[in-house]
Amino acid sequence: MNAESRQEGFELPAPGQADQAKSLELIELLVEQMRDGPIPFADYMATVLYHPTLGYYGSGQVAFGAGGDFITAPERSRFFTAGLAYEWRQARESGLGQEILEVGAGSGRLAIDLLEQLAAADALPERYTILEISPALATRQADNLQESLPPEVVERVRWIDAWSALDWSGGVVIANEVLDAMPVERFRWWPGKPETAERMLVGFGGQRFVWETRSADAGLRAAVEAIGARIEQPIVTPRETVLAEYNPELGQWLAEMAGALGAGDESWVYLFDYGSHTADIYRADRDEGTLKCHYRHLAHEDPFVYPGLQDITAWVDFQAVEQAARKAGFAIDGERSQAQWLLGTDVPQQVERELQARDSLTDQAQLAQEFRELVMPTEMGERFRVMRLRLGG
Repeated sequence: MNAESRQEGFELPAPGQADQAKSLELIELLVEQMRDGPIPFADYMATVLYHPTLGYYGSGQVAFGAGGDFITAPERSRFFTAGLAYEWRQARESGLGQEILEVGAGSGRLAIDLLEQLAAADALPERYTILEISPALATRQADNLQESLPPEVVERVRWIDAWSALDWSGGVVIANEVLDAMPVERFRWWPGKPETAERMLVGFGGQRFVWETRSADAGLRAAVEAIGARIEQPIVTPRETVLAEYNPELGQWLAEMAGALGAGDESWVYLFDYGSHTADIYRADRDEGTLKCHYRHLAHEDPFVYPGLQDITAWVDFQAVEQAARKAGFAIDGERSQAQWLLGTDVPQQVERELQARDSLTDQAQLAQEFRELVMPTEMGERFRVMRLRLGG
């Protein structure tokens, strides 16, 4: 039994001894879960990401930024957060409540930058709540905020670990790259033909985890029928079946959010993530689906490598999000690319002012590059999208 590092075409860097031991402990736990047979991929993904002491997020293993496994928009540039500061000011002018809720705050970078900018503009929220299910990450966030912000700002921040703990009076909710890290189910099918779908389960082959197929259950049948209904154009039939994913927890997550926010006044919810629409996600030429793993800035497609030490994600189907959000009681205020969203705020004017204030050509180039990374189609501009939901009011 081992945590393999080989990927087709290259080998991933080997983790240190302590991390290898941690991963092997998680493998043993998973093998025990498989004693009676293979388990759903969503269960595997939930364990390797969110187990409280061994999971990638649950244990705080995740490393953000240039020295970690991946970089999120707030880690790349404060201009992303400047767009959110603009949205917060618009919300206040519209008479929304005086609270901000951030779901899954990562390293705390977004919260730090946003609170700094709002403090400078005399526009701080009465309360800034962070919903974080990982105690290790909550501790890291608290330490980073205390190191970076004045005590009178930090005292406005509080942490909760479940929707049921939210005391909410209305305001703005931010969820940046939360949906893509939710456990997904994987299946094999002839695109556009729900009756061909088979579940992809995870078993143990003696040395490593392996894929096993089973007949579709009721949940998968319902999911693929809904996918087929959302695809407006007929899919070109491939030569063979392909892999794909769906998020079985999406509807429940949005319903829990709606229930928690419903006790307050009007709320605007901003969902940022990478993804697309149904027909694009389930294209026949995506023969391996959209599942991606990230380890030390190397992207690959093997979720069985180094369990608990790497990130696992899948693209977000924003049409599925819209359907589930409407069912949960939200109104949809629109969905667009990150570039369209950011260019519609006052951030371009802010960038222009800062460029004019810089004398150094090197500083100007660095500033311009930060902004380009957020809006260019070849960077984050098109691949990342934002949807705004509205509840109450």
